[in-house]
Amino acid sequence: MAEDAKAATAGAPPASGGGSKIVTILTIVNLVACIGIGAVLFISHKKQNAAPQVSDIQASAEGEHGGAHGEAKKDDHGAPAAGHGEAPAGDGHGGTAPKKSANDSRTIPLEQFTVNLATPGGTSQKFVRVNIALEFGTDEVEKEVQAKMPQVRNAIIDLFNSKRPNDLVSAEQREYLKEEIRNALNSFMTNGKVKGVYFTNFAVTG
Repeated sequence: MAEDAKAATAGAPPASGGGSKIVTILTIVNLVACIGIGAVLFISHKKQNAAPQVSDIQASAEGEHGGAHGEAKKDDHGAPAAGHGEAPAGDGHGGTAPKKSANDSRTIPLEQFTVNLATPGGTSQKFVRVNIALEFGTDEVEKEVQAKMPQVRNAIIDLFNSKRPNDLVSAEQREYLKEEIRNALNSFMTNGKVKGVYFTNFAVTG
């Protein structure tokens, strides 16, 4: 029995050699796996560093924004061009001064006139009581009329003094008188012209 056991033992292959090969294979597999994992992690980390970060994008956007507003735009000749931060020349409030229309006008009334008319000898004296308004195109003309009011009233009185009652009967005669008054006033105006003459009240009495 003892001899049979020795013979069986001697014929079986040594167990230690097969276990060593398995361990070697497993070690190589583990090493390859570790190298592969390391390579994947390295490549992933490199891509992540290469990608722009949120802070980099924000800093870049702020830099461009600051450069756009901090530096004046220039034209093709290198001269600063007007932009959002530069107000165009005008009225000093950031805009162009409004232009006055040629049709702009204002009207002011004069104090009432009571003027003697020209009457032939032997007839009762006639006089006219009239209210007159003058129309101007600019403030400068109005100021000049106010400054020359004695001349204005004198010119109007002289015209009425030269008229007879029969010269003021028809509407056409009164329109002609308005034109005479306008021409008489404009003869001494220097800053502009009187645009119109209006009778707001007109009565011949006597």
